Amino acid sequence: MIEALDIPLNYLMDFDALPGWFKLILPQVWHFALAACIMIIGYFTALFIKVIVRWFGTRQLKKKNRAYEGSLWDLTDSAAQALTMLAFLPLALTVIGVNAAGYLNDNAGGIISAIVILIVAVMLSCWLSTSIKTFGDKAQRSHRGDGTLFMFLGALVSYLVIGFALVLSLTQLGVQSASLIALVGAAGLAIALALQDTLKAVASGVMLAMFRPYRIGDWVHVAGMEGEVTDITPFRTTIKPATNQAVSLPNDQVWTNAISNSTRFARRRLDLYLDISYEDDTERAIKITLDAVNALSRTLAKADTWVGVHAFKDSSVQLRCRVWVATPEYVQMRSSCLLAIKAAYAEHGITIPYPHQVEIHQYRAMGTETDSDAD
Repeated sequence: MIEALDIPLNYLMDFDALPGWFKLILPQVWHFALAACIMIIGYFTALFIKVIVRWFGTRQLKKKNRAYEGSLWDLTDSAAQALTMLAFLPLALTVIGVNAAGYLNDNAGGIISAIVILIVAVMLSCWLSTSIKTFGDKAQRSHRGDGTLFMFLGALVSYLVIGFALVLSLTQLGVQSASLIALVGAAGLAIALALQDTLKAVASGVMLAMFRPYRIGDWVHVAGMEGEVTDITPFRTTIKPATNQAVSLPNDQVWTNAISNSTRFARRRLDLYLDISYEDDTERAIKITLDAVNALSRTLAKADTWVGVHAFKDSSVQLRCRVWVATPEYVQMRSSCLLAIKAAYAEHGITIPYPHQVEIHQYRAMGTETDSDAD
């Protein structure tokens, strides 16, 4: 096979004029270059097949109004691409002198079994993960349960199935079970030492799933980021800030930092700080402020609304207003309260002080001198 692929280099260049060391490595370079070309052709062929599968799958799912990402077609196009690349690999190995054909003949059954196991494992892991998350969503809607734990378990089960499939595939390729156990143990120790931060993230993810300081859909402030929790995996927590971005945080950073959960309780206390003039009647301003916020229909526990003097500042008396509002309406109620207070102050003549700037211009009459000029 190799001799058939050799090209008489004398037809391409003056072979006898080349250095001796170059003559020795040139055939090997030619074989490796030819193998690389075969793999490049295999890559573009696999990519072409993946595009065809994706195009066909997109058309089928579009009829059912379903997303392509994460679907069975999404797995199929990746599997088709991988299998096409594997089909070109034996030819490339044969070109560089590796007897891949003999190995394939002896282990064809094991290789096919390993490929089938991996494909089935990927499909099974996705199905189990989706089923667990769907069950969690249904439980949350029907029984007011917590879907966060189910989402975490779905991701964990997916990783476990893939790991078990990899071990089972290696046994199909002829790797002895005892050797495989020793290999996995040694590799596990090496990985544990090399990936301490990753394992720390997994341990933190387990703690987050057990104690659940936040749930999917909660608005949290953690590790310097603020947003809605959209996903929790054994490795990372994803939150969506108000700018509609996806921010992924390692679980160890989340667990070791203070977590502020703004949506854990049904209502929140809104604190407003208001400045009035020293010339205004403070008691009257307090009553006007109290009536303004309690007049809003969405103010909760109006009997608990409190307004009082907070501080005496350089140019104003600062009042503090405490209002209970529904958690989902916190931002809107802050705006509504401020607008209502401003309108009430304007109606009753309460002054809101603000900085004033005074410019003093000194004029000098022509023909006169100031004291400084005379000196």
